[in-house]
Amino acid sequence: MFSLYILLILLVVIFIFIYPMTFKMHYDNYGVNFILNIYIYIVRFAKIASLNVNYKRIDENDRVELSLKIFGIRLMNVVVDIVNFTLKDNRPVIKYEVHKAFFLKFPQKSEKRKMLSLHDVHRIIDLFNSNKIMIYEMSKSIKRSIVIRKLRLNIDEGFNDAAFTSIVYGIINSVIYTLIVPVYCNIKFLTKPYISINPHFGENILKSDFDCILDFRYGNIIVNGIKFLKNFKRR
Repeated sequence: MFSLYILLILLVVIFIFIYPMTFKMHYDNYGVNFILNIYIYIVRFAKIASLNVNYKRIDENDRVELSLKIFGIRLMNVVVDIVNFTLKDNRPVIKYEVHKAFFLKFPQKSEKRKMLSLHDVHRIIDLFNSNKIMIYEMSKSIKRSIVIRKLRLNIDEGFNDAAFTSIVYGIINSVIYTLIVPVYCNIKFLTKPYISINPHFGENILKSDFDCILDFRYGNIIVNGIKFLKNFKRR
């Protein structure tokens, strides 16, 4: 009986480190609002999890909603209400309120108002710089296990001013291809990526959608995650 347990454990470990998991990502936006859906599949048939991120502009404030489901059960729902830049002690800060819920409970408003200052941003940047070598090595190891099956991006943009439309069109092209080319050169693609950027002259429009399907071996993610946590520098 003990040998059977050992055999089952070995089979699970082999499955984790050899068989790939599939991510499907879909992004839609129209104007300032957007929604991002990430679906996680095992064997590309059984959906085990989904992550939904929804951004809305409400009056002068912003709202971000994030929900996580595993096997169809909602485990987490977080709503963040963000107030745009304000001043405190003559320093710019971002105020936000967090509403959280877990395991099908309705979100409860947090009475404590939190603030994220530029000093906090500076600390985050310092934390990244102190671990950037480890992050780079981890990313190199992870990208070797990634295979992109599909990448499709479509952007429609336009303004009443034709000159401004042309300027934005050029900026979008330069940004998108600057990001895509290194990915295309360093990660295996089964099909060529499809990218379409369409200017609309004399029309106010900003619309985009993004589809991506990729496989990765999550055993590689686990090993690199353990190494990262073990060597993480907190300054």
